[in-house]
Amino acid sequence: MKTTLAHQLANYSSSFRFEDLSKEVVHEVKRRVIDSLGCALGAWNEEPCAIARNLASDFSAKNGATIIGTNHKAPPDWTAFANGCCIRYFDYNDTYLSKEPAHPSDNISAALAAAESVGASGRELIAAIALAYEVQCRFCDAASIRARGWDHVTYGAFSTALACARLMKLDPEKTRHAVNIAGVACAAMREARV
Repeated sequence: MKTTLAHQLANYSSSFRFEDLSKEVVHEVKRRVIDSLGCALGAWNEEPCAIARNLASDFSAKNGATIIGTNHKAPPDWTAFANGCCIRYFDYNDTYLSKEPAHPSDNISAALAAAESVGASGRELIAAIALAYEVQCRFCDAASIRARGWDHVTYGAFSTALACARLMKLDPEKTRHAVNIAGVACAAMREARV
């Protein structure tokens, strides 16, 4: 069987270890999480954020994740959606500029939700976020997909899938499936943004 990019990403994700991160990387991940939480709290009262939070609050999950600013646990996907809306609302979160731009902190709401839902440690969360940044930013360095009609958020689908798969301790085969599903389900066209 041919080794595809999905195979390479899954193997890389599965071998990615907190212990291999420098102190500087760990520090920067913590800064990005704090910044993202600050952005989320700043937008908490904004109408779209309240709508997303109210929608997510219609669902409950015993092993879910907490919607920021509440005590309510919703399924991780709904929590990531509501919290991600707050993080992104003012567009104050981080920006990475390369051949393709990105907001790599878009990975954080999903990573936080997945980590809480599976009881991951802080070290596991930091490693997953570092992994997501590494993958998304390297994609941005490699190629501009806007030039081919795709939107830059498409890269984030792959990095978020890898971060969550790592937090869920999926093996390389299941991680590869998660990456492939993300690619099919989240391929955003540039025309939609325009």
